[in-house]
Order: sequence, then structure tokens, then C-alpha cells
Amino acid sequence: VCGVSPYRIMAVTFTNKAAREMRERLLTLLGPAGLDKLTVGTFHAICARILRREGKHIGLDPAFSIYDDEDQMSVLKRALDEAGVDSKRHAPRAVLSAISSAKSQLIDVEEFGRRKSSYYDEIVLRVYQAYEALLAQKKALDFDDLLAKTARLFQATPEVLARYQDRYLHLLIDEFQDTNIAQYVLAKLVAGRWRNICVVGDPDQSIYSWRQADIRNILNFQRDYPDAKVVILEQNYRSTQTILEAARGVIAANRQRKPIKLW
Repeated sequence: VCGVSPYRIMAVTFTNKAAREMRERLLTLLGPAGLDKLTVGTFHAICARILRREGKHIGLDPAFSIYDDEDQMSVLKRALDEAGVDSKRHAPRAVLSAISSAKSQLIDVEEFGRRKSSYYDEIVLRVYQAYEALLAQKKALDFDDLLAKTARLFQATPEVLARYQDRYLHLLIDEFQDTNIAQYVLAKLVAGRWRNICVVGDPDQSIYSWRQADIRNILNFQRDYPDAKVVILEQNYRSTQTILEAARGVIAANRQRKPIKLW
């Protein structure tokens, strides 16, 4: 309708299920040929594809493995041993969560070392160093690396970033309240040339802080894009007015939100 090639559009969502549903809907709208030109998927899937193509610029083997949670825990336990850290005193899951939190904020080992401020940070740093060395040895990335390494790639190689900025005239991000710092930085980098970025999200539905989602992203969006048009979707199709009023009464106590009146 607007004369924009599907090749110039990137649409990102949070879960594989949502990405599949988007692709199914787009298939009926555009057909197979149009859908193949679109970039549609999760942040992690899109970043993995970019790193397969471009990772050599930052020393990545294009045939890198992607480690899931079970693989990560296995490597983390070995890293604890190599760092001389007692897993009975420092739970492996908690240490892995601290490393994941750092990566989601684009804090690498060197930066973590500069920022450490407690004995526990020192423990995490030692394990972080061993964990990263083991991943590199195995030519593997974890899920957080897919985002962090892509951000690093774009920041370190302006010519690669320029290619992606030139290509993607339009960027859409769904479930924006669930993004972390690394994802927001990636979005700002990709949208850096055209600034045609559309995000859809509801700060009142942000429930993934335990997965490093950062509600400040949605609150800061208008600061970073002061010329953005805000469309508030206040009509609710799921609940009665009584339920909506009760929900509003509860969420109103949260000061880090923009007030809306659901009806």
C-alpha cells in the first residue's frame, strides 16, 4: 500500500510462538515471495543470523554453537571449579544469573572488573572470566551473547552497522516492555539512520524483570524519540469495567508508569 519493499522491514517480537504467528499472518497478506524478503523473528534469532554472516569481523567462527540453559549450567559448573569457587557456598544458578544480568546490560568481563564493589562481585568476576574462556574454547555463545555480541559488532564496525541501517527503513518491536538494555541498544543502533521505529508495549504488563527486562526502556522511549507519535490503546476487549477499575486501582500505586484509562 505504501510502496515499501518487504526487504526494508524488520519486525521483532519476544517469543518464538509470537514470531511464528506473525509469519503465518504475513504469509496470507504477502504470499511466500513477500514473506521471504521480510526480516521477522525474535531478537535472538535475528541476531544469530547476523552473527553467522558478520561475526568474523569480531573474531567469531561462523559455525559457532548456541548453548541452551542446560549447556550453560554445565559450563558454569566447570567454570566454578576452574575459578576455585565452592558451589555449595555460591549457588551456580545465582552466579549464572549475575553473569546473565551483566551481559544483558552489555557489561563484559573487563567492565565488570572495573565496576565490582563487593566480595560477591569478586567471586562472580572470577567465574565470569573462566566461563567466557570455556565458551570461547568451545566456539559457543549463550543466549545473552547473541545480543551482546551483535551490539559489539555494530559498535566496533561502523561499516557493517551502516549496511543494516541502510537496509532497514522500518523497524517494529512488539512486547517492548519485555526488552532488556542490550535489546534497546540494538534497536537504537539499527534505527539510527532513518529513525522509523515503532514499538508496541504496555508498561503495566512488564513481568519479566527476572529475565532482565528493563521497564525503563519503555519509559525512556519518548525521551530518546521526542518526535514519536504516541497512540494509546485504551479500549479493552477482555474484561468488564468492574475488573478494569479494580486493576487500575492496584496498578495506580506504581509510579513508574504513564496513566491510562481502560474502558
